[in-house]
Amino acid sequence: MKPFAKRGLYAAVLCVVPVICASAQLDYHIAPEKLTTFDVVADNKTLYAVGERGVVLTRTKAEGSDWKTHRLPTTKSLTSMAVSDRSRVIVGYGGAILRSDASSDSWTLIDAEELTYGDPLMEVVHLGNDRFLSVGAFGLAILSDDGGRTWNKLTLSEEYFDRHLYSIMQAGNAWILIGESGSLFKTDDLGQSWTQMESPYAGSFFGGLQTQGGAWLLYGMRGQVWRSENQGDSWTQSQTGIELAINAHGIASNGDVYLLGNSGEFLASSDDGKTFRRQTRAPQHGDITSVSRINGKWLISGTRGVGLAELGRGEQQ
Repeated sequence: MKPFAKRGLYAAVLCVVPVICASAQLDYHIAPEKLTTFDVVADNKTLYAVGERGVVLTRTKAEGSDWKTHRLPTTKSLTSMAVSDRSRVIVGYGGAILRSDASSDSWTLIDAEELTYGDPLMEVVHLGNDRFLSVGAFGLAILSDDGGRTWNKLTLSEEYFDRHLYSIMQAGNAWILIGESGSLFKTDDLGQSWTQMESPYAGSFFGGLQTQGGAWLLYGMRGQVWRSENQGDSWTQSQTGIELAINAHGIASNGDVYLLGNSGEFLASSDDGKTFRRQTRAPQHGDITSVSRINGKWLISGTRGVGLAELGRGEQQ
């Protein structure tokens, strides 16, 4: 670990100009396999897929229900969504931020230009209570304490930092920002302070996870996967046999680790991420962007849309 952890570094900018607009269901249907989608999430009743041109696809969890097409109050591509019991937040290109009460069909477009400068936001996560965290291009990191209504910009490092941040990983009580050129930042206090971690790899990581056995895995470009059993103090490379980017992950009910990426690449590990075996390509053979386990099946998004599929072995409802 680097020795510094800059504490309390908030740029107290609360620039919020809301534009309230119902998420109108389009008068024409976009087939779920025809829309590039970047993230998939679920709440208690609904499955969501966010995608290009400000379009969100929804369907109920009921077996056999159809996808519905919704246009949010933006035409910018939407990259990530997070939900809590009280709020829903979506982020995207051009610094787009939209939020909604969990019980509402209306979305508020947050004007955060003074925070984001119009740079892309790549991921948003719910940290607990009303706190949401989002990261993006050129070291952009912002935090909301009120369900996405207002946002503060975070300073992650005492040193100048402008690498892209792609993903946010939860590992126990820690949250880790993951990005370009091996960028890794960790917080143990829900974003109040940050420590820059030493990276095992100088290339870009696109995501990470904690396995059921407690190991940390990082994955990214050129099929790179790195594993730590001591919370990032040291790392061992896991061989994958591929050189395409890995973009998404899932953990099966039996603890198997699934990694998915470009061209539908699908890797599986049954030994807590130590070794991976190449599987038949995922049902959507385009570039996979996100997966989420839903009642024993997998909701998969990517350049060939979104759909439910079965992956691997040993899945339970």
